[in-house]
Amino acid sequence: MCGIIGYTGTEYAKDIIIEGLSTLEYRGYDSAGVALGGDSISIYKKSGRVSQLNDLIPNSFSKIGIGHTRWATHGAPTSRNAHPHLSFDGTIAIVHNGIIENCDVLKKEITSRGITFQSDTDSEIIAHLLALEDQSNMVQAVENVAKKIEGSSSFLAIRKGDDNIYCHKKNAALTIGIGLDGNYIASDMLALADHTKKGIVLSDDETAILSKDSVSVYKDGVKIKKQLIDISCKPPKICPCYMQAEIDEIPTALQNTYDSFYSTIKKECIEDIKKAERIAIIACGTAYHAGLYGKEVIEILANKPCEVYIGSEYDRARFISSKTFAIFISQSGETADTLAAVNRSKELGAKTLSITNVANSSITFLTDYALILEAGPEIAVAATKSYNSQLLMLYLLANELAGKKVDKEVVKKLADEAAMLSTHSIFTESMAKDNLFFIGKGIDELSAMEGALKFKEITYKMAEAYPAGELKHGTIALMDKHCTVIALATNEKDKQKLTVSVSEIKARHAKTIGISAVGEIGCDISLFLPKLSDPLLYPILSIIPMQLLSLSTSFHLGINPDKPRNLAKSVTVV
Repeated sequence: MCGIIGYTGTEYAKDIIIEGLSTLEYRGYDSAGVALGGDSISIYKKSGRVSQLNDLIPNSFSKIGIGHTRWATHGAPTSRNAHPHLSFDGTIAIVHNGIIENCDVLKKEITSRGITFQSDTDSEIIAHLLALEDQSNMVQAVENVAKKIEGSSSFLAIRKGDDNIYCHKKNAALTIGIGLDGNYIASDMLALADHTKKGIVLSDDETAILSKDSVSVYKDGVKIKKQLIDISCKPPKICPCYMQAEIDEIPTALQNTYDSFYSTIKKECIEDIKKAERIAIIACGTAYHAGLYGKEVIEILANKPCEVYIGSEYDRARFISSKTFAIFISQSGETADTLAAVNRSKELGAKTLSITNVANSSITFLTDYALILEAGPEIAVAATKSYNSQLLMLYLLANELAGKKVDKEVVKKLADEAAMLSTHSIFTESMAKDNLFFIGKGIDELSAMEGALKFKEITYKMAEAYPAGELKHGTIALMDKHCTVIALATNEKDKQKLTVSVSEIKARHAKTIGISAVGEIGCDISLFLPKLSDPLLYPILSIIPMQLLSLSTSFHLGINPDKPRNLAKSVTVV
């Protein structure tokens, strides 16, 4: 969600901060801002894009700065509510990622001292609380403020007349970059990749001080040693449409995921899963749909009982214990609801595995085991190639649990077929006006759910997914000439029932499009999938035409598919 960047060193800070914010744009935001420090603090902020913010900032000789892209939670997406926020006395500026759950109590305490808030945000609280602390010991001051805050609270602060950046990490990620010309800190390693190859990942409740030539990390007032990590990611190349490029990269992503699985899966992990009485899979959004697929393939291939939970609802999960093995799926590895579920599982004694696309992300440090997709950076907000890779990773895991190794040629053929499918479109102009329904049976219903979500995300149009047989139990009342139904059929045993459902839909004058691996099912238009060695692999292919459908409709409607409104790539608040 919110993007954070900070720099202190020997170079001019303005361009470094703006460049970092531009890299962080893909996370989703509605406003942006920069604070440049030194003898005084200058703040520039604006609703809208980073490029618009850059036009506001004059040339500056400041060599320390912090920047922020905001995804609104408290207060409207306006320039007034954009970060950074300045303390009441003008001595401290902060940027913050998270939600302060006890903000009403803290605001009341601050206003009782005669301090007036200049924004509607919860984040401004941090600036005022820091200014009220004894600043002779800034580590203590930062920790005191952090202890007063309930909820997610990762923030950076700079002081007037001070060349240090003060940082605290709670729930939302912060990574320090160690550079030759100074030191950096960001909420996303991609923003550091052009400047450094070594970094430090902060853990929860740690405080750091960055000067131009040193980094110190503290916990509970005590200085601690932290392990350096390699920052091997590459900043994204400029691309006219990242979502299109990422769909085109699915074949490569699948082969990379195959290689990553067999090079990193640990025997101990497989044994722990086998010993567990039950498996729980926890994820959000697109990753949740991958989790539903995981349940199917694990139960079918490995004969292990499995339940799937939405991350934000996991606090209601029952029967989680030391006899449970919990699998967490998160593209970014920073999804707040999923991280909270990891902590709950560990408290209840479960062994844990994360599946993520980002090495050294927060989730990889929390879980007992980690599998990295290696799908490559995904910049478009709507997930595409990472979803395909998640499905393949879960398929490989299920086979491993069943004592089978998937031959590399199987995945190579899958990748080749994915490349062929990326040239086929099922888009028609009527879809930009029609009500869309996605239907399927069994494992195809899961693909229908992801297809509907993708369509909603980047077209802003309602779309629904249903088991094919459920339409006649109510939803068929909506069917008329203003509807288009995408019907998925990849299992031969479901062909007859899908054909009946399509006939019922057409009788109500709705348009029908089939995505089929079983031949004709009576649709007006059909896209036929190639024959695969295992029908359980079809969801990896069948989603591609629906990803392309969403993309084409978005283009037709004049919507930027890479940056859909109200959405963030990494959802770091609960």
